[in-house]
Amino acid sequence: MRVSPVEAENDKQLQTVYKSLEKQYGTALNPLKVMAHQPQIMQGVMRLYGAVHQHNPNLPEDLKELLSLRIAQINGCRGYCVPMHTYMLRKLNTPEEKIQQVARFAGSDLYSPTEKLALEYAERITVPSTSVSESFFHQLKDHFSEPDLVELTALIGVLNFWTKVIDALEVPLDAVFQENPRP
Repeated sequence: MRVSPVEAENDKQLQTVYKSLEKQYGTALNPLKVMAHQPQIMQGVMRLYGAVHQHNPNLPEDLKELLSLRIAQINGCRGYCVPMHTYMLRKLNTPEEKIQQVARFAGSDLYSPTEKLALEYAERITVPSTSVSESFFHQLKDHFSEPDLVELTALIGVLNFWTKVIDALEVPLDAVFQENPRP
């Protein structure tokens, strides 16, 4: 880890944040402990991450996690992001074959047309040499409402942010994500 984690010790506000994370994940997550060096950034990122993970039946959590996993693969965040999102997908009971083939989604029958379109959108935003053409965006609009497109785009942006920060600061994987959540 290139930057030391911040412990809550005497900071009541940070203790509250860490307790909230412990309720949700079982631990105060390493990336947020690093972000705690700049509490305003940590809180802003937490609010944005929470906003893009609000319940939306048009953008189910397993789709969000598939997108997250694919972005982590593209950006090379293999030490933290890939295991974390793999864990989360398993926790959501996503079929193992679907998890393992996310990089080959385009030629797979495991993904719906909507999932394929969302994954391609994530790739087009994440890979610098690609772009989102007008015709591709029209295809997206056939599957997603404008509010859903805003949420989908924000999710992709947030995940690109996290993969870059975690990788650059060499944040170690939290032990909770090393476990296999399948029954």
